[in-house]
Order: sequence, then C-alpha cells, then structure tokens
Amino acid sequence: MATKTEIENETEAQMAEKAERLEKASAIIANKCKWSAAAGFIPVPYVDLAGLAAVQVKMVSDLTHLYGKTVKQEAIKTTVATLLGTLTTAGLAAPFAFTTVKIIPGLGSFAGGVSMGALGAAATYAIGKVFVNHFEGGGTLANFDVDKVKDDLKNEFAAKTAKA
Repeated sequence: MATKTEIENETEAQMAEKAERLEKASAIIANKCKWSAAAGFIPVPYVDLAGLAAVQVKMVSDLTHLYGKTVKQEAIKTTVATLLGTLTTAGLAAPFAFTTVKIIPGLGSFAGGVSMGALGAAATYAIGKVFVNHFEGGGTLANFDVDKVKDDLKNEFAAKTAKA
C-alpha cells in the first residue's frame, strides 16, 4: 500500500507533467498563431483561407501527438472545417470579406492581409484552446463534439479579438 508521502510525490509529478504538457501545447498554439497571421498576407484571395486551414490542421495534428492520440488527417480536416464554419456562421464572416478586398491593388492587399492575419490568428488560438481543454479532460478526436464546444470556441475567439 502506498504511503501518504508516495501519493503526494505522485500527485506532484502528475501536476508537473501537466504543467509541462500545457506549456508545450501553448507553444504549439503560439507558433501556429504566427503562421496563421502570416497566411493572412498571402496576396491571392481565398488562397489565404486555404493556408489558414492548413496551419490549423497542422496545429491540431501536433496537439493530438502531444496528447498521445492517433488520428487520421481527414478526421482533423473535417473537424477544423466544422469549427471554422461555426465561427463563420456566428456572424464572423469577415474573413471572406477581408480576403476579397485583396482584389484591390495596393492598399486592398495590405488591408486585407492585416485583417486576415489578425482574425486568422484569433481563430487559430480559439481552436487550439478548445482542443487543449478537450484533450486535458481525457477526450479524443473520436469523441470531440463540435456542438458542445461552440460556446467555448466563440468565447475564446471573442476574447482574443478583444485583446488585438
């Protein structure tokens, strides 16, 4: 039978492991937010949206590996597309408008890039946080329910865009 000291040491080790995992997850999200912002500056309308989606799929893939989960890329792509659709239908259709502005030479490209970069980074942050919370709770991609995280996703996105 384990002693109280052994149990406390195990709990401390688990807490340290969780803290390290959360730090790594935060680093993954921060890195992908930078890449999402960069994708916003792709000068070709709608190609920037594809670049943003690719960055987010890579982020979720990296997070699944961090949490020791295995999943097919197609499942990740479908889930990320659904989450982006959730943000878009929540009245956040601005990314489509911002990418279309890039058609205007010069200033349109710059304004569209800045706007797309900011919103893309915020969306990436929100998606990353939702997945980290899900995985920390013991979830997998197989039991990830978009309907259950919609409010969390919208709140994370709103909080990030309010800071920007």
